[in-house]
Amino acid sequence: MQENFYKQEKIGKVIGGSFLEGLAIKVEDQSIIEDTRIGSILVSQTEKKKYYCMLTDMVIEGMNRQSLSELPRGSSFSLLNKITRGTSIYTVFKAQPVLAFDLKEGRNQPIRNIPVHASDVRKATYDDIQDVFGSFEKDPKRFFPIGSVLDMDESTQVCIDIDRFIERSSGIYGRTGTGKSFIARIIMAGIILSDKASLLIFDAHSDHGPDSVDEENHMIKGLKSLFGNKVQIMTIDQSSANRAGVLPIEIDVRDVEVDDILSISEDLNLNETAEQVMIALKNRLDAQGRHWLEEILTNGEELAEEFKDSEAVVNRSSLLALIRKISMLKELPYLRYGRRPGTNSIDIILDYLQRGISVDITFGNSDKLLHYLFVTNVLSRRIYKKYMDMYEKHISNRKKYPAPRPLVIAIEEAHRFLSPDVAKQTIFGTIAREMRKAKVSLMCIDQRPSQIHSEIASQIGTRIILALSDEADIASALAGMKNSKQLRGIIESLDSKQQALVIGHAVPMPIAIKTREYDRSFYDFISLYVPKNDIEENYKKVLDAADEFLKEMEY
Repeated sequence: MQENFYKQEKIGKVIGGSFLEGLAIKVEDQSIIEDTRIGSILVSQTEKKKYYCMLTDMVIEGMNRQSLSELPRGSSFSLLNKITRGTSIYTVFKAQPVLAFDLKEGRNQPIRNIPVHASDVRKATYDDIQDVFGSFEKDPKRFFPIGSVLDMDESTQVCIDIDRFIERSSGIYGRTGTGKSFIARIIMAGIILSDKASLLIFDAHSDHGPDSVDEENHMIKGLKSLFGNKVQIMTIDQSSANRAGVLPIEIDVRDVEVDDILSISEDLNLNETAEQVMIALKNRLDAQGRHWLEEILTNGEELAEEFKDSEAVVNRSSLLALIRKISMLKELPYLRYGRRPGTNSIDIILDYLQRGISVDITFGNSDKLLHYLFVTNVLSRRIYKKYMDMYEKHISNRKKYPAPRPLVIAIEEAHRFLSPDVAKQTIFGTIAREMRKAKVSLMCIDQRPSQIHSEIASQIGTRIILALSDEADIASALAGMKNSKQLRGIIESLDSKQQALVIGHAVPMPIAIKTREYDRSFYDFISLYVPKNDIEENYKKVLDAADEFLKEMEY
């Protein structure tokens, strides 16, 4: 490592402050002020501990108010300016203690006190960052570098703890164009490389699994190109399914539930009574061993005729309106009738996930939000049920039934599934709140976190917050976090691209980073660690399985 990585750059001394409001640090070296930014990490080291603090404010102070307001002007007073600066007029850094590192035990501790008065304060060094954030070189299965500390050399890598990241749901927030997709893909790569969990990615814009091009028309490698057989691409776009190794999505109509239809009620123009009609129809047909949606789509006219004298059960005019509106689902190219067990995409996806193969469901050239909402809801609801079954079997007999493999479900446009009105109809609110025990978590990628239900937003464990401009979005992104007032200022100071505040369960303390580039250097980095022999040996098996699947589906 270069020598300047370890250089301890002294800033000043602690002259006041409190545990709740943060430390006041008198800056002794005035030359560093313009090279230091909000969000920088400062360290005060004593004999026992290193106190890590986040710079939250800068204040100009003076020995008295008159010295601040009556300043000499003009070039003839430049010497006097230099004399007063740093003595009668000086700068105070306000810094919030966020973590303590026990030097004797060599481990992180929650912040429970503050350093003593007049303690020296310096900028963090390479060693300071590695001490608390871990090292990919030392433990590549647990720590994964996602960027570098702002104001520090790019080699001062900040790692997330993959074990802790997958334990709880996560959120990646930022307005359009800030680089959400790139940092999301980098973290997905870290999860796949660690082999600690499988990913189920609902890839609304085909950003993650397949290769794509950026705004400047440069080719970008997808996760499939980076990891080979460790990633399986599936699609609703039947034309794309003809490419080698890409499987079509097939959903049996009998896997669709009332809540799945309600999630696209706006697109179908359903009124308020539609839910009651669907539930009544479902209850009536379930008793006869028939599926309500299958009957609507295959025998709509006969079904209306069947219920013409059953006004007490289903209002005929309401039923006719429902049949007319839902019939547009007949056009969905991935909806199937009467598939035999084992050929359903849900079963195939589950098989991949349990074997450690991540699945990217891409929506190809489809620009209809209806497809994305419908497919994501149906598949996630069924996979949730399967995971709960596996978990309950494991709990009942741990020796006989293995625990389900940890799963991270990545959803884009997360607010469309987790808004207050929709969350009760989708399964994602339940996953965010209750699925830790079954080792399932969400990765929510979104530009409008304020539209996510507040109860769910507060359950998000790890948050990567890029530039946000709306006050409500910033407040929601920080919901439930300590020191949110100070952290708000750091978010507001972020550049419009490739800068983020990382807080929560997977990092020991809040930190502002420059996200790493997703480019040739990243591809080379991944290629050094991905097990190529495994890819070469198994990739043909994946292609053979895909061909066999296509034959069974009669493609």
